[in-house]
Amino acid sequence: MKKNGSARRAVLASLCPQDMHPIVDVGADHGHVAFSLKAIATERMPGRVGRKDIPWVVCDGLTAFREVGVAIIAGMGARTIAGILDSGPRPQAVVLHAQDDPPLLRAHLAKTGWKIVREALAPEAGRYAVVILATPGKEKSTGLWLHYGPCLLRHGDPHLLPHLEQLHEHSATIAK
Repeated sequence: MKKNGSARRAVLASLCPQDMHPIVDVGADHGHVAFSLKAIATERMPGRVGRKDIPWVVCDGLTAFREVGVAIIAGMGARTIAGILDSGPRPQAVVLHAQDDPPLLRAHLAKTGWKIVREALAPEAGRYAVVILATPGKEKSTGLWLHYGPCLLRHGDPHLLPHLEQLHEHSATIAK
């Protein structure tokens, strides 16, 4: 598995709708995803601004924007992502990666009026990053379908079986 995040960045970019503007990469770190999508990058702290060939906005989440076409929020915790979504303008679509708790993020999306449209897995650092595309709407999935990813379970993914095996092994280890 790749360790540098390039697979995750590729999946983030591939799930991003190209017809909604502006595209805002929240907490863009170095700005590689923003660069590939011609997006606006944001960071909370001025010293953390990365690449010089993309526009940067120093702000907390989406608070500096009146409207957003697509928000890409990745590499943060599920609760942090939920807080960003609850605090700024409501985007037309969101592309999300919660590094700690995708089930919690899916539950929050369903509870707050987001429909999960697509999901994909990316190998990263010995695990699988779960990337979610959601739009405003009603999520019909509940229970284990929502926990494990309705689009992953319905439509599959090349990495789904090893991902589920990894989750099973982790659960078995905790149960001991």
